[in-house]
Amino acid sequence: MFKNVQQLRNLETIENELKNNTSGILSFYTQEEKIVQLAVTFIYLDKNVYIFPTSEDELFDKIHIEVKSSFTVLRNIKLKKRVELDNLPTYDFLSISIKGFLKQVEEQKLMDDLVKNYSMKYVKEFNENADLPGFNKVFFIDTEEIQAFEETGG
Repeated sequence: MFKNVQQLRNLETIENELKNNTSGILSFYTQEEKIVQLAVTFIYLDKNVYIFPTSEDELFDKIHIEVKSSFTVLRNIKLKKRVELDNLPTYDFLSISIKGFLKQVEEQKLMDDLVKNYSMKYVKEFNENADLPGFNKVFFIDTEEIQAFEETGG
């Protein structure tokens, strides 16, 4: 069995992946000091990840604002034989991890812009004049560190 891990350092490539990916795992502490991991949809904008909980997401009511958190995106890559590996790997994926403090968006104009961007990404037939989804809260990770790796193995 072999395993090849390469760190990606090209910020443009990493940001492109974050802009085009549709889901990730958000990890944070609740007020009860429990670690929570949630699969969420998101948008990536200006080096921050924005999360849009619905009113049914009770866990977001238990968040310590400005708590350390992390966000991870995984993307499986189509398997292909690589000359440098001399064989066909059984897995090939890209992982991006973002670490920082989880905060709540306070400014209404920013929230409106974020909801519009979220709608453009996730609403199948987005119409500029249509009603946008309503979100009571929008959270973001104030990014301190981004790391990306491509791993191949088998």
